[in-house]
Amino acid sequence: MTEFIFYLDIFGTISFAVAASLMAYNKNLDPFGILVISIITSVGGGTLRDILLRNYPIFWIDNIVYLIVIIISSVLTQLFIRYISRISNILLIFDAIGIGVFTVIGIKISLNFHLHPLISITMGTITAVFGGLIRDVLYNEIPVILHKELYATLCITGGMLFFILNFFSIQVEINYAVSMLFIILTRIIAIKYNLSLKTLTFKR
Repeated sequence: MTEFIFYLDIFGTISFAVAASLMAYNKNLDPFGILVISIITSVGGGTLRDILLRNYPIFWIDNIVYLIVIIISSVLTQLFIRYISRISNILLIFDAIGIGVFTVIGIKISLNFHLHPLISITMGTITAVFGGLIRDVLYNEIPVILHKELYATLCITGGMLFFILNFFSIQVEINYAVSMLFIILTRIIAIKYNLSLKTLTFKR
């Protein structure tokens, strides 16, 4: 189980690194700037989570693999940007995968501290969205989690789904997979149909 979670975490890290590199490239940053944004986006949420939980050493400091994976993913994305960018909505798809995986990872780590489900869901959401929040602030933009799109809401809902399934004693591996896929698929659907809390609740 521990090995499965580690590889899942690496997969989420790659997804966020690719998505952040694509976005930074579209913002006309230079290669070093793209790499910096990629690192911040990929580890920002997990870093805040570990600080809040006093889970030391912080994950990417304890294991250099994370930084290596981010750097390789960012460099390869920049090298093949012309081919990757041709795929429709590729940035948003990688970002959706990232928030799904990181929400589950954040919940899993919180469970190691035997925290209340509400706190675990909060930690999962922070893990998934805080790196993107820092990224948007550096772009001098309103963070995506604060307006317009269904983003953090889906992480919270996916976290709630996890604990509902856990209440019914669903096998933990299946629970992680279902909760993660729920977030990823609903995020993609929200992107496809331009759904947001505003469109779901009221119209101006």
